[in-house]
Amino acid sequence: MPLPLPRNMRTRDRPMDGPESSAEIARAAAAWVARMDRAPLDAADQQRLRQWLAGDIRRRGALVRAQALWQQAHAAGNTLHRAHLQAATSATATAPARHRRGDGRYRALVRWSGAVAASLVLAALLFVSVPVPTAYATAKGEMRRVPLADGSTLTLNTQSRVSIHDDDGRLRVEVERGEVFFEAAANATPLRVEVDGRRFDAGTAAFAVRRLAGQPAQIVVQTGWLDAVDNGVASAGIGANMRLSLPAERAAAAPTPLSATDLQQELAWRDGKIAFRGESLADAAHSFSRYSDVRIVIADPDLAGEPITGLFAASNPVGFARAAAAVFGAQAHQRDGVVVLSRRP
Repeated sequence: MPLPLPRNMRTRDRPMDGPESSAEIARAAAAWVARMDRAPLDAADQQRLRQWLAGDIRRRGALVRAQALWQQAHAAGNTLHRAHLQAATSATATAPARHRRGDGRYRALVRWSGAVAASLVLAALLFVSVPVPTAYATAKGEMRRVPLADGSTLTLNTQSRVSIHDDDGRLRVEVERGEVFFEAAANATPLRVEVDGRRFDAGTAAFAVRRLAGQPAQIVVQTGWLDAVDNGVASAGIGANMRLSLPAERAAAAPTPLSATDLQQELAWRDGKIAFRGESLADAAHSFSRYSDVRIVIADPDLAGEPITGLFAASNPVGFARAAAAVFGAQAHQRDGVVVLSRRP
């Protein structure tokens, strides 16, 4: 949720009592830098910042000074309080003229700081003209729901990460790792999703994208339709109750239909479950490592290859190990965060 803006950060015209003072501009610049450090600016705040900078030629320099002071504080391992930042920025902007002229050391400092300021101005220009993607991630065992500016929502499963880009008004969500469930809202410009360099446009749709190490990326559509986009042109799509696996070599792939049961199992993670449909016991044990630090070790190679089917709580690897031991006539021993499955003697 965007933070309320101080009065001197708002974009209304200045009242008739005269232009802003340097101190007022410095305070606004400090507030902007503190706001940017707290969290990435959303699209609305980026636009407000551009408007604020355009309102007075002095504001860009004030922002650069504030950013420089803030970066110096971070480099020193300190957090600069906003009041101190405002005071330092204001003091820099209003330094007495006698210190600005006639002192050789000061002139050398000005030349040096001018070069630094020029690079900072360029960085500031790039910052306000090139939208910075916003990233969201989850830790092991965490699930997170993220609302988007266009009314869509994302649900990130454990150890997942996405970056959100604004492509000239179109939202593009890149799935970098993990599993993400999308609930795309109806908009004039469809939400765009990217995984492994492939892009898809979603109207009103609910679907999941999976990108796990060592596995092909996968898309499962619960409702609605996704258009595959190739070089900006929509091609074949994916409809409801279908799954598409994306080969790493970008070979052509066709979606396959899913039964209601298959679809429910594909999306079981949204309810904190893991569904297995004939995977080896070793693969199933590895799946739990994404959710918990408890390791499941299978001592017997034959036991590791046994197929397993069922629905299990993702947060309970010990319960899974004990259930598997009961099914296969094995035994489970737990010690120091490790559960060892082995055949009974």
